[in-house]
Order: sequence, then C-alpha cells, then structure tokens
Amino acid sequence: MRTINREEGGTKMNRRTQWKAVRKLWLGVVVVSLSTVIYAQKGDQQKIDFYLDGKVGSEEIKRGTYIVSIPEADQGELEIKVGKKVVTAQFTKRQNAAAAEADKMTYRENGDGTRTIATITPRGRKYTLVLEPSGVAEKR
Repeated sequence: MRTINREEGGTKMNRRTQWKAVRKLWLGVVVVSLSTVIYAQKGDQQKIDFYLDGKVGSEEIKRGTYIVSIPEADQGELEIKVGKKVVTAQFTKRQNAAAAEADKMTYRENGDGTRTIATITPRGRKYTLVLEPSGVAEKR
C-alpha cells in the first residue's frame, strides 16, 4: 500500500471533480437529446378556429378556438384540447397544392341534425387532415 501526500491527494481530488463535471455534462446531453426526440414525435401544436359546432366521435366541439396537436406522420392521432378534456381522432394527411389562408373545415350531416367534422385544413399548412368517423375524449 502506498501513502498519498497532500499534493497527490489534491490532484486526485481535482480529477474526481473533473469526472463529476464530465458525468453531469454527459447526463445533460442525454436529457436534451431525449427531450428533442420526444418533442419531434409530438409534432406541431396550432390554434385552430372552429366556425361551426361539430362532433368528433361522440364528443361535441363547440365553435371557438382550440389548440390542436398534430403529429408529423402521414397517419396518426390528433388531439383537440377542449377545456380539461382532450378529444382524439384518427386522421390521414392529404397534401394540397398551396397553403391554406385560413382554417377550413368540412362537415358531414348526421341523421339527427348534428354535424360531424370530416376534414380540417389548418391555416398556413399545405395539407388537409381527413378524420376517421370515431373519436375519444379523456380528461387530463
């Protein structure tokens, strides 16, 4: 066994501190990388104006402005934040030739006099979201 004098102890302490700093830096890089991946999967959030009342699945969306989360994928599940509820709907993206100047929607008339939202074209985007007939609401 070897004894360590003050100078060596000071050097070892300095190296230990350096390794701690390197580990913290590495952990920070990993956290930022994972956050970026999760954010990229989440997609885009945009405020969309709904001009008429309409249903998504069994949930009624009243006219107004709502935040809609749209994944980057060509197919997936969009989320409409309605107060404390989140209404989800399956969609397929259809590409458009030009970007929309305003939020646009098409509706399907139901037999009971209500409307179901069939498509959503967000303002400034070159795609239309074609919604599947069913949707789900959940509190978050």
